[in-house]
Amino acid sequence: MREPVHYDIIGDIHGRFDKLAGLLQRMGYEREGAGFKPPAGRVALFLGDLIDPKEGHVLPGGVRATLRAVKAMMDAGHALCLMGNHELNAVYYHSKGPDGRWLRHHGSRNRRMHAGTLADFPDHRDPAGEWMSVWMPWLKKLPLWLDLGGIRAVHATWHEESIALLTGRDLADVDFFLAASDERTPEGNAVEILLKGLLAGLPEGVFFLDGAGIQRGRFRVCWWLFPEKGMPCGSLVFPANADIPDHPVSDDAIAGIPSYPLAAPPVFFGHYSKPSDSLLHPERHNVACLDHSAAKGGPLIAYRWRGERELDPAHYVRHG
Repeated sequence: MREPVHYDIIGDIHGRFDKLAGLLQRMGYEREGAGFKPPAGRVALFLGDLIDPKEGHVLPGGVRATLRAVKAMMDAGHALCLMGNHELNAVYYHSKGPDGRWLRHHGSRNRRMHAGTLADFPDHRDPAGEWMSVWMPWLKKLPLWLDLGGIRAVHATWHEESIALLTGRDLADVDFFLAASDERTPEGNAVEILLKGLLAGLPEGVFFLDGAGIQRGRFRVCWWLFPEKGMPCGSLVFPANADIPDHPVSDDAIAGIPSYPLAAPPVFFGHYSKPSDSLLHPERHNVACLDHSAAKGGPLIAYRWRGERELDPAHYVRHG
């Protein structure tokens, strides 16, 4: 009888190959070519955002090494990997629409966000170079979510309505690729929710400044909660943010929060850059965010799933 597969779910790496290598070795993985071989019966599951190191935290060569390691592990059957919002942004940054314009604007903010990746691939404009010939096609094929029966995984939000809309679609399909590039289309909106988070609006005229100093009128919500009418915005923001005004959440915003069933399989996600000193503990018995800001000096986090329906804090592993 074949042994069940157990997964080591790993949060956002952002080109910090040093942290990835340390974490995998701590869990008993051994170097094998460009990648790592897991202990018997285990498979790595990467939650996306392999690329785009944060300014001030760049490891030279780290993006290339991370991509090569994850691809080698996937090719050997040792790993699965999701698309993150940074992989999505990258494929659009390097692609043009029918009108000849870049599908992701090449403004200064987007260039800064992607600079650490471009530095590892100085030939990124060359169609025959490694970035365009290997990584662009590979990134487009990464799944937007995974339902593995015992567990589920997505980069930002498990959203059944968006998953139903996108089932069977693939960014390698040109028509879908173009439709998903525009967040105003149903396809683009669904991809935004899955990979960038579900947003709720603050009352008209109310704003806060995000970590980049940008004025925002919407905030990322705890999409797994069951909100009640009149709840303050501050109790629904994720991660917690004292700068979010405590105005009541609108009825429309509450109606748009999908919640996550208490009896559903455990779901894992990254994306949200929890504070680096956050406790190694799930958000709920079947909901866990594994992004503890490894990109900004925090630890890289894994959860070693062994088939349990209720997540156990003792199964967390950290490096860095």
